[in-house]
Amino acid sequence: MSDHSISKNARRAVLSGFFFFAGICFASWASRIPDIKMQLGLSDAALGGMLLFLPMGSLLAIPISGSLASRYGSNRMLKIACVLYPFGLVLLGFCKLKWQLGLCLFFFGMAGNLYNVSVNTQAVVLAKQFEKSIISKFHGFWSLAGFTGGLVGGFFVAHQWAPMYQFLFIAMVGLLFVSLYHSYLTPSESNKQPLNKMWNKPTPLILQFGIIALGNMICEGMMFDWSGIYFQKVVQVSYEWRTVGYISFMACMATGRMFSDILITYWGPRKQLMLSGALVTLGLLIAVSLPHIIISAIGFMLVGFGVSSVIPTIYGSVGKAAAPGQASIALASVSSIGFFGFLIGPPIIGFLAEAISLRGAFLVIALLGVSTFIQSNRLKKYL
Repeated sequence: MSDHSISKNARRAVLSGFFFFAGICFASWASRIPDIKMQLGLSDAALGGMLLFLPMGSLLAIPISGSLASRYGSNRMLKIACVLYPFGLVLLGFCKLKWQLGLCLFFFGMAGNLYNVSVNTQAVVLAKQFEKSIISKFHGFWSLAGFTGGLVGGFFVAHQWAPMYQFLFIAMVGLLFVSLYHSYLTPSESNKQPLNKMWNKPTPLILQFGIIALGNMICEGMMFDWSGIYFQKVVQVSYEWRTVGYISFMACMATGRMFSDILITYWGPRKQLMLSGALVTLGLLIAVSLPHIIISAIGFMLVGFGVSSVIPTIYGSVGKAAAPGQASIALASVSSIGFFGFLIGPPIIGFLAEAISLRGAFLVIALLGVSTFIQSNRLKKYL
């Protein structure tokens, strides 16, 4: 099948599958962390130390991934990442020693970042063929894969099958999908410039997008790591209800990503980002002001809707603003700033909680929603 005979809608459908594959690989690992911890006899502290290797690998890979995707084309690098990422997942299932787990997590993080940069570059390249916004729904499929990965993990746990069998199953199904549909990826331009010319100083626009991404990822990191603790300590729910906030947040984040393309197409990315900032602030204010299980869950739902479209909206806007062949570099630049927020967000909450209380820490993060609203409004001349 030639590239010209494949319709843009067919490419869009298949690319959704590539986003889903990325999500289910990560979710498969996350769903079996307790089993890996038990398998290797790790303490809580030891596990925490091991888990740092994944973001370290991802962070180190950002400039490498951007350079490779820009130089050789995101379609080619995504095919390679589609082999490396599930291979890294499978390796995690065979780890017997702590140093092996640390090394494999580092590799898994690097492979995941190459996948992330390549698949998002594919999304922005394909988006240029559409008059409407399409990128947010791709991220929705990634979020949907998170739920699916949890369900698959639950199935394997219920049958008492070791993580390696689950990881092998996911890898084989994913590689079968890739072997059937890799030709549907969109050809992308290659940048043959030297690396020092590829990586110029970020433009003011890219820097502003990065600042918005930073605030959003701080909020996301907080919700991932602290929502359960907030419900347990502040809302004071019983142990079995501690995940209500996290589930409320994740469900609305996934739903928001599935439908926010409609809003972006209707009134543009700037107003969508402003709405996102307003929802984050409103949701956290509700959750902090009235710490009741139902009201706080509603607040977390608003936060989920708020953060859902920020990164997809930014990626789409960056892709349109980037020069030909520079989309991967621009995305990697914004990703590096945003990812830093994801790393520092949870520790910041810990320090703030110690200093002023957990409710106070959540209230401080609500100011980031205000910052997103203001920063987005300043993009009027660009968007």
